[in-house]
Amino acid sequence: MEFKHFSHDHGLVYHQVPQGSEIHCSGCKFPGSSNVYVCWKCSYFLHEQCFCATRSLKHSSHPLHPLTLVSYPTYPSSSFFCNSCNLIGNGFCYCCSECEFDIHIRCAHMTNIATNVHVSHPTNSVPCIPAPNDAHNLNPHDQNHVYPPQNNPFPNYVPSL
Repeated sequence: MEFKHFSHDHGLVYHQVPQGSEIHCSGCKFPGSSNVYVCWKCSYFLHEQCFCATRSLKHSSHPLHPLTLVSYPTYPSSSFFCNSCNLIGNGFCYCCSECEFDIHIRCAHMTNIATNVHVSHPTNSVPCIPAPNDAHNLNPHDQNHVYPPQNNPFPNYVPSL
């Protein structure tokens, strides 16, 4: 079963990355070794968290305006400065176009705002597998949208790092 995501023109399939393998997420640009959504035609991979991220977010680090998820930085440099971790990013980010406030997608979901310290997510989270036409607004803990993973149509494919 294929799923649509706003960041990619082709359909994506849910895939369980074999143990010991690692992929590079096309969204957040971080490596990963868990379950992903993939377009085999383009070698486009998205972590579950990146695939399931909401398009708009109210975040306590920027209470004035909602933040919008964009699939690439809109600045001429093709990068952004994360207002949470103070590092440069070039992938998915939440931004406020009114204030030029930007935050990595991972920082938006992993920062304890009270202490501004990054914390890790629990590893036992429920997989986010949406209904085919419901990929843009998901609740990652909604167990009503769980489907079995798709088989890899290219069994000899090894993701490049």
